[in-house]
Amino acid sequence: MDERNGGAGPVVERPHRPGRLGAGRHGLGRRELVAAAGAGVVGVGAVVAGGLVLRHARHSPAVAGRTPLEGTFRRLVLSWPATNPMLFAVARANFFASYHLDVSLAGGVPNGRAAIAALAAGRTVGAVSPILTWLDVYQQGGLQGGQHGGVPAHLVAGLQSGTFRLLVRRKVKITRLDNVAGLRIAVTDPDMADRLFFSVMMRRKGIDPDRAVQWLTLPPEQVEAAARAGEIDAVAAHDPLAWRLLHAADSPFFELANSVNGNYGARANLALSLSDTFLQADPAAAAALVMALRAASDWIRDHPAQAASLMAGQGDGTGQADILAMLRHERLGVSPVGADLRVQVAQYVDEMKLLGRVPDTVGSAAYARRVCFNALQADAARSFWPLGAGPR
Repeated sequence: MDERNGGAGPVVERPHRPGRLGAGRHGLGRRELVAAAGAGVVGVGAVVAGGLVLRHARHSPAVAGRTPLEGTFRRLVLSWPATNPMLFAVARANFFASYHLDVSLAGGVPNGRAAIAALAAGRTVGAVSPILTWLDVYQQGGLQGGQHGGVPAHLVAGLQSGTFRLLVRRKVKITRLDNVAGLRIAVTDPDMADRLFFSVMMRRKGIDPDRAVQWLTLPPEQVEAAARAGEIDAVAAHDPLAWRLLHAADSPFFELANSVNGNYGARANLALSLSDTFLQADPAAAAALVMALRAASDWIRDHPAQAASLMAGQGDGTGQADILAMLRHERLGVSPVGADLRVQVAQYVDEMKLLGRVPDTVGSAAYARRVCFNALQADAARSFWPLGAGPR
């Protein structure tokens, strides 16, 4: 095992294999690129070597500095929810190789909470999960280390906005979220963030989400039949499942609320967290991973038809036209880092307070500063270690 990649596997020596798309044209660091001390990772348009900092606009060509290290690939393992496959598929097809990364996924990860559990158990160097889920696990002590157990980790980048949808049975005559009290609402997995998100929205309307509605758990394949039989009144889900349920032939549902429109649409939902061990051991690889995933996020926004073509027929067999229609209804390219990420995380902390999951006495901005880390900041490793546990 090689300590430079946080124990996730050996450094792989391979000839340079640029991805099919030049990463330098898609989603480099918004303000700074990193070249961390020690061994480096280089992407097309990104120099990572010996402590050099490259500053430029997000889409401007890279500035040549020292000669990038050639031929050294990092082999990394991530935990990623099986219900959100597109971003990883695009990054694997078009970007990881350009950033000298060989990234694989751990098995047995159905949702964000399971992804975090794999990271906390040391099976992976990073986890992708909804920020609400991550904060919930963190507040419970599962990612703080020390006496709390688990592997210490920090949020490093938002990856995509949320696609939560609350779908209501057409025969239920309500028109506003204020009227959901008394409804039977299905979720397909109690460990997903669907319930958390709509619990926040209910609380904002003065509704107690734990008492005013009845939450039921159903397998995805049973939701439509349960609605047609009148056994549930609504379902809280996220795309692609929510989109399929809403747009099925003679769908029994209409959409009452979602996270696509309004302020929530501009806020990241899925985020990448990395273990502190990995961030310390190989900051160059951490920076490259963040840049590659942000590049993939930008590419999906700019090339939705190609992204739909890549995913067509996979998993549930959804066709290209349906995937493209779904993407055109979503907010794409939302991938904050640094201060932008901290602002959004602080907003989520405020919402966790509404649910009583974070104490009101905790300062949200301070909390966000403690749980986030900017892997694209050149002096981050030198200035911010050791990273402490966040506020309790």
